[in-house]
Amino acid sequence: MYRSALVVAAVIFGGGCSRDWRTDMWYQPSLRPEDAPRPQPDRSVPLDGELQYQDREETEELRNPVTATAASLAHGKTLFISRCAPCHGVEGHGGGPVSKFFPAAPDLAYVTVRARTDGFIWGTITYGGKAMPSQREGLSERDRWDLVNHVRTIQGRLPRP
Repeated sequence: MYRSALVVAAVIFGGGCSRDWRTDMWYQPSLRPEDAPRPQPDRSVPLDGELQYQDREETEELRNPVTATAASLAHGKTLFISRCAPCHGVEGHGGGPVSKFFPAAPDLAYVTVRARTDGFIWGTITYGGKAMPSQREGLSERDRWDLVNHVRTIQGRLPRP
């Protein structure tokens, strides 16, 4: 009786074990080449309808389609405070709290930044810069243009709302 109960318990508890407990590199999950995402074909249209660029250099010629209305500037300022101020500071002149741990973000009113086109600034927000990560995720195309309008107010090129 004792022996049969032990055999039944071993079968019940032993049957629940699997071989996925191994943690060495030999038995890791892998992505086979045929499972990887495929690149988009040439001249294809993305599903979201937004043009795709390789980097911010390609956006230099873009024109700002969003008029700098009071609503656009207010929305841009709200987005700036939540997304950009940690690095560029609340006023956009650098020295945000993140600069204590990383190299300081540039003053957005510098002459070199001021000389950039709206398209280049939009591309920097979208694709990132040398030390700046992309801010595209979670922001619509319109949000990014509102941010460009706010950056222009920091530079003194547009009146403040």
